[in-house]
Amino acid sequence: MILHPHAKINLGLRILYRRPDGYHDIESCMLPIGWADQLAVEIAAEATEDSYEIAGLAGELPIERNLVYKAVQLLRAQHSEIPPLQLKLEKIIPTEAGLGGGSADAAYTLLAINELCHLDLSTAQLEAMAGELGSDCPFFIQSRPVLVTGRGERLTPLTMPSTLLGKWLLIVKPPIGMSTAEAYRQVTRHPEAEGKLTALLEQPIGQWRELIVNDFESVVFAHYPELVALRDTLYRHGALYAAMSGSGTAFYGIFDDNPLLDDTAPLVPHLTGLPVWVERLALV
Repeated sequence: MILHPHAKINLGLRILYRRPDGYHDIESCMLPIGWADQLAVEIAAEATEDSYEIAGLAGELPIERNLVYKAVQLLRAQHSEIPPLQLKLEKIIPTEAGLGGGSADAAYTLLAINELCHLDLSTAQLEAMAGELGSDCPFFIQSRPVLVTGRGERLTPLTMPSTLLGKWLLIVKPPIGMSTAEAYRQVTRHPEAEGKLTALLEQPIGQWRELIVNDFESVVFAHYPELVALRDTLYRHGALYAAMSGSGTAFYGIFDDNPLLDDTAPLVPHLTGLPVWVERLALV
């Protein structure tokens, strides 16, 4: 079975409260996008234990820290009948980007094994298990536009803002990273923002620059002022809205037309050597 765990972007991300369990309550809109890893899962009939092959942009983490491995172990703890598996992951989505690549890999591992091994777990059960692996993981079980609240486990379906339909999305990942845990340690909470994001997303996209906020940007900008320049470059080349996704450090811009094909103000030289993704947004 071959799957393509895809990335997400955040439209706004407000940090509301610190919870007694150490997590934070947030409010954000998540959209699935096309940038994807490749995950192959099959039953290893002749093997006595699972095998893992991780390639691409996976870094040097030991397999025990990979969310694909953790997803397999979580399922095995509850379903001893799962036979030995062979898993191959090709990492294409950049890491430390705020695009949810690792979370997507974990969620798709749950989906693949559920189908392959006929576990008959419901969507609600899979989302609950995904939540044990990470705050972003439940989103990828259904992969549809949602309002995310709580610590990330409460998902309310949304219609993609009509102002986005037909627009072009460009994402660029600079060679800078910051761990999510470190970003949370430094972020300023804004409880007054609670409950406002959905209405703000209904405003014309030309107003989003003043309305739609990612609270992690101020943290990342303080450490890496060059990222302010990257965001401003997207605006100078016609972005209607530009922002960081998640806890960063990938930035995206939303454009009327494909910005990589604009010969009058070429953006490509500014992106040389950086991972870049571009797609036209459609109704999800």
